[in-house]
Amino acid sequence: MNSKRKKVLVLLTSLSVFLLTGAWGVLAEDGQTPEPWSELSMEGIWTTMVPTPAGSSAIMSLVINAQGSDGMVYTCVGKHPECSVSAYGLSPEAEKVSDLLGNLVRTGANTFRFSVICHGIKQAGPELLDTGETLYMVTLTGTAEFVDSGTMIIHEFTYAAYLPDQDLDGDRLPDEGAVPVMCAAMPQLPFKRLPMFPSCEPTPTVQSSQ
Repeated sequence: MNSKRKKVLVLLTSLSVFLLTGAWGVLAEDGQTPEPWSELSMEGIWTTMVPTPAGSSAIMSLVINAQGSDGMVYTCVGKHPECSVSAYGLSPEAEKVSDLLGNLVRTGANTFRFSVICHGIKQAGPELLDTGETLYMVTLTGTAEFVDSGTMIIHEFTYAAYLPDQDLDGDRLPDEGAVPVMCAAMPQLPFKRLPMFPSCEPTPTVQSSQ
């Protein structure tokens, strides 16, 4: 009986090794060992400075959260307080820009597909109870890559703008197949993970002699 058990265990072990070797071989079709997935997490607060056509730089920040525990999909909410409210002249009547909302989806060991959207808003008049009116939609897309635990770089970064008539179903998202009225290539952007800042030494106050 023990002999039979040993034979079964040997067969199962051999089969497991064979399957794992075969799967590894499929992943390494080009003859190279596939790079293991990074254990680094995208979760956290990230900031960067975005160059503008005016020659200045504008701060952009993202708060990234994981969707599940497998590190495949992340969602993000961002702020771009110094951005061009008019979308570089596209909608001069715009009064504010919404938060950035988007996703990062893993495409490799250290790479993710990055996609976010924001909206240019104008306050409507009393006839619409002063609710907001969307004047344009902007999508930012690219490839995010981990460099180290505190640095993320976005490559192939593009800025695409759409008008309200390219949102026929009214969901405030560009319709499928819509061609942006403006499409610009953005420079490679290095994001830094927001660190914990040290406390300062308070400046002594001079007590009045009165």
